[in-house]
Order: sequence, then C-alpha cells, then structure tokens
Amino acid sequence: MKIDKDEYEAWCSHPVSVAVFAQLRELAENRKQVWIAQSWETGKCEPAALAMLRGQAEAFAFLPNADHAKLFGDEE
Repeated sequence: MKIDKDEYEAWCSHPVSVAVFAQLRELAENRKQVWIAQSWETGKCEPAALAMLRGQAEAFAFLPNADHAKLFGDEE
C-alpha cells in the first residue's frame, strides 16, 4: 500500500498522531536512560540487555523520525 505524500503529512500533523509520536519519543528516551543506568551507574555490562534497550529505543524513534520518502520511497 502506498500513501500519497499529502495524506501522510496530514496524518503526521493530526493531533492524535502528534500525541502518539510524543509518547514514542518519550519511550525511546526512557530506554536510553535505562541503558545509561545499567551501564554507567551500576558498572555492569550485560551486552544482551543493552542491545535490547538500544533496539527498543531505535524502534520507538523510527516512526516519529520517518518521512514519506523513507517509508514509501520517492514520489513518481
């Protein structure tokens, strides 16, 4: 399914989407803070746990940072 760029931009600016994006950004930042707490503050390095936190942060940040071209390719 391909969504037109104008429709995508309207969806991104919709108040519900804005609220969801804000929550996703907050979740991504939370995962970063947990990563810091686990590695820096405790001095423990558990690679699997840190990789999971990083993956979660990247996943939560993907949609709020994605533009139309990144999701659907260039307009033709």
